[in-house]
Amino acid sequence: MPLAVWSLGHVLALTLMTEGAAPAETRIGGFVQSLADVSEAQRRFDVTFWVWLLSPAQDGGIDPARTIEITNAATSDRQYAVTTSTPAGLYSQVKFRASVRAKLDVRHFPFDRHTLEIHLEDAERDARSVVFVPDAPPNGRAPLAVSQDLDPQDWTIGALSLTTERHSEPTNYGDPTQPLDSEYSRAVLHIEIARKHSLRILLTLLLGTFMSAIVAFFAVLLPIQQSPPRYTLLSSALFVCIANRLLVDARLPAGSSLGLVDQMQLVTITGLLLLTGASLALTNLAEKRWTPARATQWSQRVGFAWIAAVLVIELALVLAHRAAA
Repeated sequence: MPLAVWSLGHVLALTLMTEGAAPAETRIGGFVQSLADVSEAQRRFDVTFWVWLLSPAQDGGIDPARTIEITNAATSDRQYAVTTSTPAGLYSQVKFRASVRAKLDVRHFPFDRHTLEIHLEDAERDARSVVFVPDAPPNGRAPLAVSQDLDPQDWTIGALSLTTERHSEPTNYGDPTQPLDSEYSRAVLHIEIARKHSLRILLTLLLGTFMSAIVAFFAVLLPIQQSPPRYTLLSSALFVCIANRLLVDARLPAGSSLGLVDQMQLVTITGLLLLTGASLALTNLAEKRWTPARATQWSQRVGFAWIAAVLVIELALVLAHRAAA
C-alpha cells in the first residue's frame, strides 16, 4: 500500500512539473554535406548532413545530440555527436548519414522537380519539454546550407529552407503524464532539386519506342504486295515498344500515376495497333476492289499521316509536362 501511494504521488508530481514548466526553446540548423542516389523506384535518397542545436541549460542530464532522430529515415547512422556547455546554453553537433524516404512525384519524369524533406524530432522529449525554432542569427545566415562541393549526379540544387511544426501521433506511448495524444516539435529540412539533362534521359529511355515507330513507318511504305515483310516489321515494332516498357518499369516506382513516359508509350502502342489495322484493311481492299498500286499509294499516305500525328501528339505531351513541372 505505501508503494502504491508513493507511485501515485510520483505520477502526480511528474504531471504537475510537466504542466508547469515551459518548453525549452531550442535553436536548430543544418548543413548538407552530401546528397546522392535519388531513387525514383525506391522513393528514397541518401544524404549526409550536420545538425546543430542550441538549447537552454537544463537539469536532468539529457543530451540533445543523443536524443534527436530522423523520423522519416529508412536507415540512419549517427556518425558523430557531441554536446558542450557554453554561456549561451548547451551547444550540440550531430553528423548523420541516412537513407531517407521521399514522396517523389514522377508524373513529369524526366522533367521533374522535387522537394526532399528530412524530418527531425527529439526521441525523448515531446512538445511539452522542447520546441524547435530555426536558427536564424542577426547576421543573416540561413538556418540551412549546403556544401560548395555538393554536386549530385543528374540534379541541380534549388531553394533551401528549414521550418518547424507540431506533429502529433495517435498514442501517448503509455505515458501516465500524457492523457492526450503525444505531440512533438518537428524540424523539417527542405531541399529543392531539379533534374539535369532531362531531354537526353527521355531520348535514351524511350529509344526503343522511337525506333519502333520509325520501323513501323517504313513498313507501311512497302508495296502492298509484300505482305510478309510488312507485317513482320509491324509486329517487331510492337514487340520492341512493349519490351521498352519493361525498361521504363524498372526505372520508375510501381503503381505510380500515368506520367509523361507512360503517356508517350501508350500513344505509340495505340498508334501501332491502329496502323496495323489500317494496313490489314488496305491489304484486304487490294485483294478485292482496289489495284495494288492504289492500295500502296493509300498505305503510304496513311503512313505519313500516322508518323506526323504521333510526332505532334508526343511533342505536345513533352511541352505540356515540361511547362507543368
